[in-house]
Amino acid sequence: MGPSFETDFSAKEPSLGYYYQIRYSLYLLLHERKKENPCIRLEDLDDIVIDDVNTKNLFQTKLHVNSKANLSDRSPDFWKTIRVWSEAITTGIITDIENTFFTLITTATISDGSFIHKLSIKSDELRIGVLESMLLIAEEITNVTNQNGYNAFRALTNEQREKLVQNIFVIDASLSIEDTFLAIKQELKFSAPVGKLDSFIEKIEGWWFGQCILLLTNRKDCITIKELQLEISDIREMFSEENLPDDFPNPLTIDEEEINNYEEKIFIKQLKLISTKNNSLRRAISDFRRAYEQRSKWLRDNLTGIEEYNRFDKLLYDHWDRVFSLMKDDCEGLTDDELIKAGKSFYETYYVKSTPTYKIRNNFQPQYMTTGSCHMLADEKKIGWHPNFQELLKD
Repeated sequence: MGPSFETDFSAKEPSLGYYYQIRYSLYLLLHERKKENPCIRLEDLDDIVIDDVNTKNLFQTKLHVNSKANLSDRSPDFWKTIRVWSEAITTGIITDIENTFFTLITTATISDGSFIHKLSIKSDELRIGVLESMLLIAEEITNVTNQNGYNAFRALTNEQREKLVQNIFVIDASLSIEDTFLAIKQELKFSAPVGKLDSFIEKIEGWWFGQCILLLTNRKDCITIKELQLEISDIREMFSEENLPDDFPNPLTIDEEEINNYEEKIFIKQLKLISTKNNSLRRAISDFRRAYEQRSKWLRDNLTGIEEYNRFDKLLYDHWDRVFSLMKDDCEGLTDDELIKAGKSFYETYYVKSTPTYKIRNNFQPQYMTTGSCHMLADEKKIGWHPNFQELLKD
């Protein structure tokens, strides 16, 4: 595992720059997948670090949104980055400078006549004079903003400065946040199911952002290309003919206020007819919302159609009708309290302790889709739990 250290450059709160860094890091790892076994870190030695078997690649990302910035000889972006790299070398965090590549990625454009042109990946110019120009600027004392960067660069030995300058690469006029998404699409277009590229990338980005949060909170050391490849494979499987992506894998937290907000929903009235308590109401609301939102999202993403929902709902209705009819046969002559108990037992037996075995697709396993869809049917009074629910719910 690579070393890690905290710097003054760590972001203190979420920002658009972090969003850019995270999205760009996904693009970088996809782009570097041909290397032997690359893995990526965030806010380690730099904004983004990619380690391979024999090399370390450090990337600083600089996003400019509201103005067209230029990268000049004295740009704070450049000298803040030089400070980060120089201090990492001085403190011994980076020891093998020759096998470490230092890349500044910026949406700004290099100014005409700047020595930084010679560091650009688009330039064929030799780096003659770059070190001398940097040292001359670093002697200036009037630029307060850049002083820490100047001091850090001057603190290096001559040999360290030479090796650093030889391995600095600047990518200017780089991809914007939107362009980075398009670049990710290019990287993944042959991995995605036909016609499902945007939904496919949305799932991958969702997973990636979750992994990056683990990195940034020190709960994970790095993300390897193998992990990313496995996730891509698993997500692709979600889009197979026998499966669907699960966008709501976790139960929702439902508080008392939300229960009150659902009091007028028919499916809640159905549950109260059989004296269902609040904990079970919370679970029902969670399943109802997840199933409703998931079905709506699949429809928006063109992954399912109304006909498929109608077939699924008919299976659920037929199952309910079969077992509900048996229950009702045993309810003749029962008191009101006994009818409530019969309905409660019916609901708990067939929809809580066990659930209908029908699935919207064979390989989509989450049970909330089945139970939540049943609550959706109950909300339309197509099915119910109390033996006399239809009479009791008449307007």
